[in-house]
Amino acid sequence: MKSWNSGRVQDKLINRLERKERQEAFKRDRFLKFKLPEIQKKLAQVLLMKNIVETDNPAAISDSILKGLKKAMNSSEFDFKYFIAPIRTLLSRSNPYSLYMTQYIMEVLINDPAVIEIYGTDLEIYHVVNEVFSQININFERAEEEITAQLAADKSLTPGSREYEIALDQLIYKKLGKPEQQK
Repeated sequence: MKSWNSGRVQDKLINRLERKERQEAFKRDRFLKFKLPEIQKKLAQVLLMKNIVETDNPAAISDSILKGLKKAMNSSEFDFKYFIAPIRTLLSRSNPYSLYMTQYIMEVLINDPAVIEIYGTDLEIYHVVNEVFSQININFERAEEEITAQLAADKSLTPGSREYEIALDQLIYKKLGKPEQQK
């Protein structure tokens, strides 16, 4: 007897992959919202200290990096992917925000009047940027794990419920402060 498979198995797999991708994008966006000022300061400092960016006005570089981070956070999915398209094959399994900021440095920051010169290859700049994102992300994930452990101890909350989400947000605000407002 012939089985008429309508593609349900494939549809389920595709839906699971898409859901996982959306969850990862949500976590990355939440990370960026809460850690934007820290990323900006650290990234500007590291770029200047490792002599990736040569400038006579560090404050202007810091402001330009903040603009780039906000642009990454507020851009549509299409604009985001279009912007990183020239370097998306730089590494397999790369951090999208690190790619975005690498491309921003090479394409936008290089034309900034405060920038004298940018040194390094695409890959070297990516590694410096990704190192900053990774260090800050480790601390953020550790804080999230502590919050999740606190919520797990409360048996009255069910993961996925509205009450759980409210409690999660309150604990995150308490531990990490208010997220950066999108402008």
